[in-house]
Amino acid sequence: MYIDFKRVLSVTAILVVGALLGVVGVLTYQRLKAPKQIITVTGSAEVDAQTDQVNISIQVKNTGTTQEAAQTANKKDVDTLKKTLADFGIPESRITQSTYSQVGYREMDTMMAPPDFRPYPTTATTPTAVTNLSIVLDSIENIDTVIAAISANPNTQITSTYYSLNNQKEWESKAKEEALKDARRQIEQIAKTNKLKVGKLTYLRDLNEGGGIYPMPVYEKNLMETQDSSSSSDEPTETGVAEENMFYGEQTVKITASYQARYELY
Repeated sequence: MYIDFKRVLSVTAILVVGALLGVVGVLTYQRLKAPKQIITVTGSAEVDAQTDQVNISIQVKNTGTTQEAAQTANKKDVDTLKKTLADFGIPESRITQSTYSQVGYREMDTMMAPPDFRPYPTTATTPTAVTNLSIVLDSIENIDTVIAAISANPNTQITSTYYSLNNQKEWESKAKEEALKDARRQIEQIAKTNKLKVGKLTYLRDLNEGGGIYPMPVYEKNLMETQDSSSSSDEPTETGVAEENMFYGEQTVKITASYQARYELY
């Protein structure tokens, strides 16, 4: 049997060269298609969320000639307050009567006991009844009117107000969306500066994960803080409300979001 070795070698050489060219072509293609740069940016956003609900803490305090008289007066004022709130459309389910306390006729003095261990002297006190309530307003549209109505009774004191978000999840989503847009703007600017094109997003990390997105704390402000301390008066204002009994809070909260994003540039 005759074998043409020369022809076999030629075919083998052609196959080897073809394979080498194929490998070189693939490597060249991969090199050309490989990203020229991989850039990591951090996108951040802060949105001002409009508060839409408020929690108001109230103290109703009454005194009387007897403990029973103080309690009766206190119950009457609390019932009147609840009716007033009901007239504003605030259901009793949004009102929490947290504590009810009584102060007795006499209380212990703070002076030290005499050396002979005689009983502590006591001092007479006025019979007092106190009820603490917490109400939630699901709308702050008429907050000033509600506060004025609550404060109209001199035995009723607003101790604090706290504004919050009923639809916080929506604001969180908006903050995240804006943070992602910020990351995209940054990478597009980098690509434009370097005359490159933005490739695919290869990595994304929520920098708020584990802690979530929280509104910054909102602190209530007593209107009297802005008044001259020498001019204190319990006289009602033009609206019929003692100024020292009114509290206001900022009606926006800051919600932030931040993402770390990695892009390929070609």
